[in-house]
Amino acid sequence: MRIAARLRRPPETGPVQPVVAPADPRTVVDGPLDPALTAVLGALGPHRQRLWVRRIVRRTWIAVSAVLVAELVLWTVARVVPLPWASAVGVALPIVGALALLVAVVRSRPSLGETALAVDGEAHLGDRVSSAMELAAAFPASAGPADPEVPADARGDAAEADRFVRRQRADALRTIRTTDRSLFKPRLSRRPAVALVVSALLLIPVLVLPNPQDAVIAQQRQVEAAADRQADRLDDLAKELESKGADAQDPRTRLAQELRDLARQLRDKPAELDANLARLGAMEADVRAQTDPANEQRAASLNSLSRSLSSAATGKPDANKDGDPQKARDDLRDLGAKLDQMTDAQKTELGRQLAEMQATASQASGASATALRDAAQSLAQGDTAGAKSALDRLGESLTGANEQVATNRDLSTAASRLQDARRDLADAGRQTAQNPGQQAQGQGQGQGAGQSPGPSGQGQGAGQSPGASGQGQGQGQGQGQGQGQGQGQGQGQGQGQGQGQGQGQGQGQGQGQGQGQGAIGGGGSNARSLGNGMGGNGRPSGPTNPNRPAQLGADLSSVYAPFDRLGHPGDPSYISGTGGDGQTQQGNGTGTGTNNGALTPYEDVYSEFYRYAQTSLERGYVPSSVKDLVRDYFSSLDPSK
Repeated sequence: MRIAARLRRPPETGPVQPVVAPADPRTVVDGPLDPALTAVLGALGPHRQRLWVRRIVRRTWIAVSAVLVAELVLWTVARVVPLPWASAVGVALPIVGALALLVAVVRSRPSLGETALAVDGEAHLGDRVSSAMELAAAFPASAGPADPEVPADARGDAAEADRFVRRQRADALRTIRTTDRSLFKPRLSRRPAVALVVSALLLIPVLVLPNPQDAVIAQQRQVEAAADRQADRLDDLAKELESKGADAQDPRTRLAQELRDLARQLRDKPAELDANLARLGAMEADVRAQTDPANEQRAASLNSLSRSLSSAATGKPDANKDGDPQKARDDLRDLGAKLDQMTDAQKTELGRQLAEMQATASQASGASATALRDAAQSLAQGDTAGAKSALDRLGESLTGANEQVATNRDLSTAASRLQDARRDLADAGRQTAQNPGQQAQGQGQGQGAGQSPGPSGQGQGAGQSPGASGQGQGQGQGQGQGQGQGQGQGQGQGQGQGQGQGQGQGQGQGQGQGQGQGAIGGGGSNARSLGNGMGGNGRPSGPTNPNRPAQLGADLSSVYAPFDRLGHPGDPSYISGTGGDGQTQQGNGTGTGTNNGALTPYEDVYSEFYRYAQTSLERGYVPSSVKDLVRDYFSSLDPSK
C-alpha cells in the first residue's frame, strides 16, 4: 500500500533552472577548430538570421499594440478631462514606441548558442547541435582537428572521450544539414494582434467624434493669451507711472509696484481666472477711491485762474493762453519784483482784480484761495512785503495744485486701464458667445435753439443695429444765447428737466445709447463733462449705415469750427447762473443763419476730437459699454475708412 501511494503521488519538482545557452567555441578554444565543428557553426548562421527576423516581427507587434493602447487611453481621458498637452503626447507616443522597438531589436539578436537551442527545439533534433557546442567547450582538446599520429583504436579514457565527441559532432553536422532552412518563419502573435485590432477599432471613433473638451481647451488658451497680453500692458503702465512718481511715497510709485505684482500673477497663474478678475477689480476700486471725482473741474478752474493771474500780472489779456500754472507762477514772481515801483492806485487796482478771482481760486485749491485772499488784502492795505510773500505762496500753490491734478489724472488713467484689462480678461473667459440674433431699435430726438452765423441745417435720424437692445433717458434744460453747432447721431429716448440760464459758447458731437439719468443745475458747468449714465445689457453696436465723409460731397465735407473764437476741444467753458424750476421741452429745432465761410475740413478736426474723447474716457469713470459706444461712434466717422 505504501509503495502504491508513493507511485500515485506527483513527482516533487524543484525550481526550474534557467536554460543556459552554450558558449561559442571560437571564444573559449584557442587555436583552429575541427572542420566539422566549423561546419556546424556555419550552418547555424542562416538559422540565426531567420530567428532574429522572427523576434523582430514579434516585438513589432508588441510595440505597435502598446502604442495604440496608450493612444486609446490618452484620447479617452482627453474626452473627460481637458488636456492641453494631449496632442503633443499623442505625437510623441509613436516616436517613443519606435525608439523602444529599435532598442529591443538590437538587444534581441540571438547568439549562436541561443540559435542552437532554438534549432534543437524547433526541429526536434534531441539537443544534437547544442550538445556539440557544449562538448567542444567541455573538451577543448577534442575541439581542434584530429591528431593523425593517434591511432583510431587507441585505448584509454581520453581516447574514448575524443572518439565520442567527434562522432556526436559528425552526427550533429549531418542532422543540421538536413534541417529545413525555413525553420523559423515569422509567427502571428495572437495577444498583441488582438490588442492591436481592438485598440484600433476603439480609437477610430474616439478620434473622429468631436471632443467636447476642445472648447474648454480653446477657452483656456484664450484666457492665457489674454492674461499674458494684459500683463504686458500692466507692465507698460507701471513703467509710465514710475517715471512720473516723484518719490517712494508718491501714490503712482506705489501703484507701479502693485501693477508689476499683478502682472507677475497673471503670467504665473493665467488659468485662475476668478482670482485674477477679483484682484483686478479690487485694485481698480482702490485706485478709484484715491481719485478726486471733481478733478477735471478743479483742473479747469486752475487753468482759468492761471490765465487770469498772468493777465493781471502782465497787463496783457492774451497772456498764458494755455493756462499753464508754471507760467502763472513765473508771472507772479515777476509781479512781486515790480511791486516796489507800482503806485498805490496801481496796487489797489491789482488787489481788486485779485479779489475778483477769489471764487475761481476756491474751486482750484484751498491753498490758492488763501494765498490769493492774503495777497489782495495786503495790496489793499499797502503791505508790499506781505503781498510779495502771498504772491510767492500763490505761485507755489498753483504748481502744487497742478501736480495734484496730474497725479489724479494718472490714477484715473490707471483705473480706466485696469477696467479695460478686467473687461478683456472676462470676455476671454466667457464660455458662451453673445447671440448675434439680438437686435436693437431706437429713435433719436433732439432739441435746441440758437443763432449761428453759419449755413442753415436740419436733420433727423433713426436706425437699427444688430446689437443689444436699450433705452435711454436724460435730463437737461437750459436757456441762453450763444453760438454753436452740434453734430450727432444717437439712439434712445430722452426726457429731462433742470434749470439754468446764462451765456456761453460750445460745440459738441455725440452718440448715445443706454439708460441713465442726470441733472444739470445752476452755478456753472464744464464743457468736458458729458454726464453719467448706466448702460443696458449687452454691447451696443454702431449703426448699420454710418456716416462716411467720402459721401458728404464738397459742400458738406467741412464742419463749422471757428477755433480761434470758440476754442479747441477740451478748453473749459463756464455758464454762470442761478438755480430755479424749469419746464420740460421736447421737439426738433432748426437753425438758420448766414454763411460766413468759417468752415474747417472734416478730416482736419477728426483726430483732435478723437484724442479728446479718448482722454476723457481715461480721466473719468465710464462704464465699459459706454466706452465701446464712443469708440464705435468714432470708428464709424473715421475718414480713413
